[in-house]
Amino acid sequence: MVRLVGDGVENPANAAALIEAARMFAVPCGFRDSRGLAGQLPDISTVDTDGLLGQRIVAVDNAPGAESVYRTAPAPPGASVVVGNERRGIRPDVLRAAARTVHIPMPGRGVNTLNVATAAAVALYYLLDAHGRRQARAPRPESHRPALLLAALRDHVEAGSSLRSAAAFGWPVVTVDDREKVWFGTPRPVRTEARAAARSHRNPLRVAPAGDAWSPPPGTRVVVCGPDVDGPPLHRTELTGPGTVLVVPDGDGWSAPPDAEFARVAVPGEPGRYRLLTGIVLAEAARQLGPRPAGAARPPRRGLSYGSALAHSAPEADLVLPWELLEY
Repeated sequence: MVRLVGDGVENPANAAALIEAARMFAVPCGFRDSRGLAGQLPDISTVDTDGLLGQRIVAVDNAPGAESVYRTAPAPPGASVVVGNERRGIRPDVLRAAARTVHIPMPGRGVNTLNVATAAAVALYYLLDAHGRRQARAPRPESHRPALLLAALRDHVEAGSSLRSAAAFGWPVVTVDDREKVWFGTPRPVRTEARAAARSHRNPLRVAPAGDAWSPPPGTRVVVCGPDVDGPPLHRTELTGPGTVLVVPDGDGWSAPPDAEFARVAVPGEPGRYRLLTGIVLAEAARQLGPRPAGAARPPRRGLSYGSALAHSAPEADLVLPWELLEY
């Protein structure tokens, strides 16, 4: 069994989410605490430096020379999978001692990192499982990018973190089914906290409301992704292609169309919070799309469009702008 280790994590909410990420994969979680985290969460398990450096380490970091987590070998038994501080990443002594360093490819235009717990969940998904994966697509991946619907959102921070992941994995537009009013029309403190989770100061993502009774246009292929659905494993399901809509519901409050397909986020432990599930779904879809060809121009920052199968009204769309968080 491997273990998940947070190196220098300082936000208690992120620490709690890391513990949930470990529970998703039925592995223990510990923290090398250099930021006073144990004073705020006295029940966490701590890891001493000598004990960590004496084990085989798989570091998850965007360090030079890191290999893609999509192509790396499984983590060996007894290894420590290490993620770092929210701002500074993994400390140099751990990176030097790591047997292997892996990164999660980020094709996004503005945000290029995930929430630390989401990154841990994505890394564990590929380091521990996801065997028998579908092959990545040929060149021109953007022509096969599916539309994305985040459905029946229940928590504004989970919604914001999921939107951050969508931008980091290359989605310029996301539609949300916001029946609980966690993103649109919220009080200013809630709005500010949600936009902070979305990293809106760096995030040009366009968020569009799905409306009260969204239904897919004729000919649309809808793939509903979740931990409890009856379908093949996520990494063995085709998640891309023109006319495809990926739907990630938050719980069971969303009814799928009669002809929808289902893809199961198969994890050995507890399902985990919404941001973790969404991050895994988006990572697998991005992996199946494949990397942008070398030398290909990035899409423009404004005026973005692609073959979306989601019908939404552009004037109602919420463009996340930098000035919103200047005083956060």
